[in-house]
Amino acid sequence: MSDSEESDGDGGQGNLNRLIVRPPGTSGKAKRGQLCFDAAFECGNLGRADHITELEYDLYIRPDTCRPRSRFWFNFTVENVKQDQRVIFNIVNLGKEMTLFDTHMTPLVRSTSRQKWQRLPRRLIFYHRSVLHRGRKILSIAFAFDREEDVYQFSAAASYSYSRLQKHLAVWEKRAQAFATRKSIAQSTQKRRIDLLTIGDVNVNEKFKEDKEVGGLKVKMAAPKKRVVLVIARTHGGEPPSSFICQGFLDYLLSSSEKAVALRNNIVLEVIPMLNPDGVFLGNQRSDLLGSDLNRCWNRATKFAHPALIAVEELVQKLASEKHVQLDFIIDIHADISHEGVFVRGNSFDDVYRFERQAVLPKFFGTRIEAWRPEACHFNADQVVAGSARRALQTGAIDAYTLIVSLGGRKLSPRGPYLHYTEDAYGKVGRSLAKALCDYYRHVGVIPPRLGKTKKKEQRSRRRRRRPVIERERSPSSSPERRVLVTRVLSPPLPKISPPTIQALAPKLTRRPVLKSRRPRTVPNYDHVLPVITGTAVKTPRLAVVDMSAYIRTPADHINQRMEKIQLRISRPPRPSQPRFTSDEYDTHESDSY
Repeated sequence: MSDSEESDGDGGQGNLNRLIVRPPGTSGKAKRGQLCFDAAFECGNLGRADHITELEYDLYIRPDTCRPRSRFWFNFTVENVKQDQRVIFNIVNLGKEMTLFDTHMTPLVRSTSRQKWQRLPRRLIFYHRSVLHRGRKILSIAFAFDREEDVYQFSAAASYSYSRLQKHLAVWEKRAQAFATRKSIAQSTQKRRIDLLTIGDVNVNEKFKEDKEVGGLKVKMAAPKKRVVLVIARTHGGEPPSSFICQGFLDYLLSSSEKAVALRNNIVLEVIPMLNPDGVFLGNQRSDLLGSDLNRCWNRATKFAHPALIAVEELVQKLASEKHVQLDFIIDIHADISHEGVFVRGNSFDDVYRFERQAVLPKFFGTRIEAWRPEACHFNADQVVAGSARRALQTGAIDAYTLIVSLGGRKLSPRGPYLHYTEDAYGKVGRSLAKALCDYYRHVGVIPPRLGKTKKKEQRSRRRRRRPVIERERSPSSSPERRVLVTRVLSPPLPKISPPTIQALAPKLTRRPVLKSRRPRTVPNYDHVLPVITGTAVKTPRLAVVDMSAYIRTPADHINQRMEKIQLRISRPPRPSQPRFTSDEYDTHESDSY
């Protein structure tokens, strides 16, 4: 796959490295159909794979480095498949139960011959509580392999690797060298670059002064302060939508749009596209190499363990100390696994005017987002997120926000269809963020208003030609010389007809007998339905598996199948009481993903 080619080494500590999962008691050369799992590439995550039957596999997500409770991101490949082979993958150790998999979100899949990510159909995804796995919620994926020579890749979301970012920034830097600079402000623990992109000129010419008349005398006034906006992305490795939004934001600033040019000429934008490159490379959900959640360590960062946070804090202090620069906003971009749409989290203040001023930019941003959720926007001072960027970096007049986008999708209306986010949709959110910043600074007077017509409108107005006026002869009815009105002839009144007799309505079953007879009878087709697995459960001290004596039954008669389900439901034994697990492996209490 593309991520494997971009990788420069093992993608994570403990990931599977081309492991062939064979049935128990078999050895020798792998046969076609014995699946080979691999996650030893950049952004990969899969720690264990168990063979249950020829049709079913239990998969375990590798926890974050030194952080066993963070388990959500998965990204692995499957090869050595057989033509038309059908399998069920059970992801059994998700660290959080309340996720978007419980509603409409589905994983992604692609292959070597079809490189574009595709969403799995909802009818093949089952997020349920399994008795065989100690009552935990598991994610079951039913899939059929259609090409033997392909390598299939499954992922929770479209991945965005560190190598992909470096390639994109190399091209972006050449195109933006006239108005932007790129430099490395720090290095991660594994010696990866933490880039800082400066768009616009921070230095203000001190010689430039403006003459102003005060009391009949001309007084030279100093130049106005340069407004600065700081954008931070990819604090967590398992949130690739943050990188897609940042890429859309940067690409829009390269365009020749009027708003992009106005931002480049009047505002300074400081962008950090990837704050946690180690966590991204290793395939962690939240932590870096040392197990630290960078969005909870801003208030206790150290130079040895958190070099990226120290570099950003020094940058903020430098901007706040300069006299000719004014830092207005700090925007930290994240993705969420439990909510839909786009929303913002901010801070709360005792001053009413200060609180209302902070809500101005989100209002401009909300007008440009189709799935904006104002009910999910919170401005609080919760102690749980005391170490986040919006709480620790917010000082003085700086407004700090956490911009959160769903990892799955959104609904445009409460009863509307569910639309999954794509890479282009995330890029559109980044472009909307840039347009909202232009609208805000134009509203406060920093960016001059847009005056006059654009070139396109002028060209359209020039092309328009006036139609020649053609005089037509007036009709006799419209002539002013008309003197005699034509008498109006009234038709004779229609004869009265008695109302029709009231007839009884037909029964409900025979209300439309014609349509019923013409409607063709459809016969259910079970060719695309996966076979049903039945068998006896065998409990072991470590894991509950399905016995190898299970057989495959094709659903031929749906009536008999329905009766069997009813009898099985009646004869099912009562659910045993589950013990309370307190270990890290089965602890599902996780802090918010932002």
